[in-house]
Formats: sequence, structure tokens, C-alpha cells
Amino acid sequence: MHNWPFNLSKQFLINGKFQHISPFDRAFQYGDGIFRTFVVENKKPRHWKYHYKKIAQDCLAIKIKPPKEKELLSDIASLFRSNKKAVGKFIISRGLSERGYKFNKDIVHNRFLIKTKMPSYPKAIFRSGVNLYVCKHKLNPTVLSGVKHLNRLENIMARQEWKSDQYADGILLDSDGNVIECISSNIFMRIGKVIYTPKISDIGIKGVTRELIIKISSQLGFKVKEATFSLNKLLEADEVLITNSLFGVLQVKKIKNISWKHQDSASLFNQSLESLNT
Repeated sequence: MHNWPFNLSKQFLINGKFQHISPFDRAFQYGDGIFRTFVVENKKPRHWKYHYKKIAQDCLAIKIKPPKEKELLSDIASLFRSNKKAVGKFIISRGLSERGYKFNKDIVHNRFLIKTKMPSYPKAIFRSGVNLYVCKHKLNPTVLSGVKHLNRLENIMARQEWKSDQYADGILLDSDGNVIECISSNIFMRIGKVIYTPKISDIGIKGVTRELIIKISSQLGFKVKEATFSLNKLLEADEVLITNSLFGVLQVKKIKNISWKHQDSASLFNQSLESLNT
């Protein structure tokens, strides 16, 4: 461990301790596990009850016994000792097994908590919005739709389609050309007072911020509908927004050759998210 370039003992915990990871862990062997990323501010995980709910649901979806909430909170308290805003990421793996897809019924999950710096988002993107790239890679239906499992090769392949910094994220479509999500965020479009977001049924991830936007929209005078819509329909919208747990809500200013002027919805949603910051 002394050859590591920086003090990793302050960067992660495995089952509440700083220790080696085994190559026999099924997360390493097969991507057999789930993960969630969240902001920690003043030693407290933002929107924690929603993140823990997703962690538990995703574990159950792939038949892993969820870790106890108090264990995860104890890990956070141990690793995040500063009031400075940072990023936490929990990985829950099925545990250790020998080679082969089969595992013993008494296998015990492992929990990993990683601490990294909070990204520095330019203030300009909150004022003027961001550009999105339309990915050529198409998403395929899966029985694990909605589960944030560790197999993210489709997202990795799609992210390699552009190299410049001009795009904040890439839009992912299904084989029929319908909008599903972005590589690392969910997407919404506003038409009048109705906000639409892709229906996550057999493809896609249901992010925590997506859930919160659906929850608080009525308070801001909007009606939300989960629907199926094409890229062309998205380009005809009055406004397009993207969401994730780190930056909250951002307005999209350009997709392909279609541009949108600055509007206030993203700011309104971000203010409301701050009031839910528990």
C-alpha cells in the first residue's frame, strides 16, 4: 500500500474498514452488485432517505440482502469527517466466490464506500445551460431496467463517441429512436406547463433527482407525465432539462442545431431541491 500515489486510507472503506479488496469479489469478477452516488455536505448525505431506498430496492432486484441503513450511515460518519462538500459512492457487491457464476446461498455481501472531491461546475452552466450530444449507440431492453447495477459498458461505449468539452452529456435512444436518458443523467422536456420524462420500463435508470423532480413539480405549478417520445419531439419542446444527484438540475441550451434561450425552471427546481436537503 505504501506505493500508492496518495493516502487512500482517507478515500474508501470496505465493510467499515480500510482494507484490501479481494479479486474474488464478484463485483470485480462479474460486476455483480449495485451502486449509488450522492453528495455529502456538512458530514450529512444529501437526500439520504431517497438514496437508501434506491440502494435497498436495487439490491433486492438482483437478490442481494440490502445492508442495514445504520451500517451505511456509520461508514459515512467514519469517512466524511470534514464539513467540506464531497461525493460519496456506495458499491454493494454480492460478496466473494470462486470462479463461475454460481455462488453459495450463504454468501455475504460486501459494502464499499468511496470518497472523492466534489466536481467544480462552472457557474456559467447554471446561468446559460449546457449542450447535449446525441449518441449513436442505442440502448437495448433489459430485465434489470431501473437498477443501477455495476455493468455500465453501454454507457462507457457511448461516452467514447465525443472527446471535446463542448458537451455536458450524451442523449441515449432506444432502437426505435425514443429518448431514454443521458449517459449520466435523466432528461426532462417541458411543453407549456407539462413536464415529460421518458417512461423507464424495460430500459434506463431511475435517478434520485428524477424522482424528486416528479415529486415537487406540482408545487411549482407543473404537471409531470412519464411518456414515450422521440428525439424530434424533444427538439420541439419549450425547454429541456437534465438531472443528477451531483449538479441537481441544468437547462439544456443546445441539441444538434436547436437552441433554447435561458429560462427559470432549472433554478426553481434547484431551490426546491435545497429545501428537501435531508
